[in-house]
Amino acid sequence: MTGKSIIRFILAVFFAVFLICPYVQAADTSGGSEETRDVPTGQTGDAPTGQTDQEPEGREIGADIFGREGGYFHPFLFLEGKYTDNLYYTRRGKEDDFITSAAPGIWVAVPANREQLLEIATSPTSPGGLQVSRIKPQSNRRMQSYFLYSPKFVDYANNSEHDHVSHRAEGLFQYNFDMGLSLDVIDLFNNEHIINNNAAERLDEYYDNLANVLLTYSPSDRLKLRLDLSNYWLEYQDRANEFRNRTDNSVAAYIFYRILPKTSVFGEYAFSDIKYDEFDYFDSKEHRYYAGVDWEITAKSRGRVKAGYMEKKFDSSSLGDESGFSAEVQVQHNFNPKREASLTAYHRYTESSMATSYTVLTTGVNFALMQRFTPKWSLAVQALYYNDDYQGDLTLNGVTKEREDDTFRVGPELIFEPRDWLEIDLGYYFSKRESNFDMFEFENNTIYLSIELAL
Repeated sequence: MTGKSIIRFILAVFFAVFLICPYVQAADTSGGSEETRDVPTGQTGDAPTGQTDQEPEGREIGADIFGREGGYFHPFLFLEGKYTDNLYYTRRGKEDDFITSAAPGIWVAVPANREQLLEIATSPTSPGGLQVSRIKPQSNRRMQSYFLYSPKFVDYANNSEHDHVSHRAEGLFQYNFDMGLSLDVIDLFNNEHIINNNAAERLDEYYDNLANVLLTYSPSDRLKLRLDLSNYWLEYQDRANEFRNRTDNSVAAYIFYRILPKTSVFGEYAFSDIKYDEFDYFDSKEHRYYAGVDWEITAKSRGRVKAGYMEKKFDSSSLGDESGFSAEVQVQHNFNPKREASLTAYHRYTESSMATSYTVLTTGVNFALMQRFTPKWSLAVQALYYNDDYQGDLTLNGVTKEREDDTFRVGPELIFEPRDWLEIDLGYYFSKRESNFDMFEFENNTIYLSIELAL
């Protein structure tokens, strides 16, 4: 069965369910979920991804599709139709296309749970695989496990050579021991296909995997210690991108001290050992030192703010070490039951997608606002900006200098939730990149319609 046939089959099954379910669930007169929809917190696919060689993608499966019902097994289906007027993110010779995606899947929770347990996504350019640090939610259960698998079938109307199937799998195991000790183990696997900006009209396919172990120990009510260990590997399939393949081993140590019932100050030391498979000239070690504050004031406000100093030391003696200020912000605030906002920002080194650049100093900001008008209708607005300052000279058309980009994206999304198990989103976003090299600039307009079904 071809990719197009699979997509048509999934669409047929979905619309059959769509037509039947209103009659099967006729007793459901709640008029949609009364729960407040989560605004992205910066750890999802919609967050700014730092330095990349492609424009951030449209909506993916978000936290909303999970948690519709309690239980062990949670099947879901995500469908999207998306039109873009600049498929390859080029300055000239723009090519439009209509892209259809279908992502069925299932997640299993033992013991039964109605909440999504992972809300993070890997970032291929971030040392250690995570764009921002992981915030562990509080859990009162002794044990919790979770597994998700979802293939994604993608069809291009005008560029069928790009049709593909991606894969996503993730798992989690949590256990709270006596005496204040807890263990948290996660694994995230992705097989992705992305459009490469200004490349030879191709998809860049890669595999990545993040394994992370988190240990926390609370010797007293006020003091908490935390240790993070992680391994991240990245592998591209095209020979032209094999220089980017690498493995990162990272460790982070925290000490938290509670100053208020829901607020703690902390100190952090983080280390990443970055090893490239073939391009070992760029092998490096990162040291990051932070002081910050964590808070979780009921469900109204939660977040983390930290600032400090970072060092990037290259194994090659011909490359000078880099150092400077580093910071991270993750904040979500509910103004009232119908309005909430989130802000994610960071300033740090990221890995380069160009063989001429040995690192990138990236500053990213992502802001989202959600307004619920009725239990069924909501409006979300998201805006992001990131600056990529490439370290290392690039020569194009006889001009040699370091590349620097500014990327913007803004757009609204109208959300309709006629049932607890069904969500329909209509959205638009405008994207633009400005660069000191003209060939990397582009503008893009995208409109999409997505349907999320959780049975």
